Amino acid sequence: MPTKPVSNSLAADQIGATAMVDEGMQIVKAQLASATVLPQKIWETQLAMASEILAFMGRRMQAQAELCAKLGRCKEIAQAVDAQQDFAKGFGGAYADEAERLSTLARKNMDAWTGVGAQYMSGWTGAQKAAA
Repeated sequence: MPTKPVSNSLAADQIGATAMVDEGMQIVKAQLASATVLPQKIWETQLAMASEILAFMGRRMQAQAELCAKLGRCKEIAQAVDAQQDFAKGFGGAYADEAERLSTLARKNMDAWTGVGAQYMSGWTGAQKAAA
């Protein structure tokens, strides 16, 4: 019985499968590389947001303390009403300003996250980007 020559070359269907595995491994490597950067960006975002919220709470507590001090000095009810009205006027604006600050901070941080992702995907092929 004649023997077939042994070949180390891959059949056409094996080449496609090997290429897919290689491409898949490249995607996994890129995702793992980005995983080391993304947690840092996540922490930076979380801490920046927490810092801003705590600073805002401090400002609001200071305003509340000033209101209490002002109310404590009132001799007539009209003075107390005026003090509360002044406090209420600043109240809405302070929250609107804070919402804007937090929104701006969130946008900046999302831009940073997007930049990190784009940096790691810039060298990928179209198929790798689609798979991600």
